[in-house]
Amino acid sequence: MTEPRWIDDVLEPVLNTPLHRTLGLRLRVPGDPSAGLELDVATGTATPTDVLHGGLHGLLIDVTAFLCLAAELPRGSHAATISSSISIVSAARLGSTVQTSARIDRLGGGMAFLSGQVESDGQVVATGQLVKIVKRP
Repeated sequence: MTEPRWIDDVLEPVLNTPLHRTLGLRLRVPGDPSAGLELDVATGTATPTDVLHGGLHGLLIDVTAFLCLAAELPRGSHAATISSSISIVSAARLGSTVQTSARIDRLGGGMAFLSGQVESDGQVVATGQLVKIVKRP
């Protein structure tokens, strides 16, 4: 029998956070949080110049990295972002759907170092690195 993971407790609350629901944030693959997230670039998520709002890149990478980390930690864990750096390298245009992915680069000593990216139409539009403080039960 596998040990219960933290993701079992946090997946639905994270996806149902009012902001995430309003934006239309969803799992890339239903039932598989490790596959990343998707978001449509629509009038509510785009700038007046019809590209994804720059602040959303960081939100997308942070939430994706959180779910990636939560899938690896035991139930009762906690994590919070203490540092993040996002680079926007291209535009995601109105009408496109962006996809995110993340990975754990290092986990130990109460810290998690993570990387993530946002893609649109198969092209990377943003990358990011995060540090999260981690408390296990």
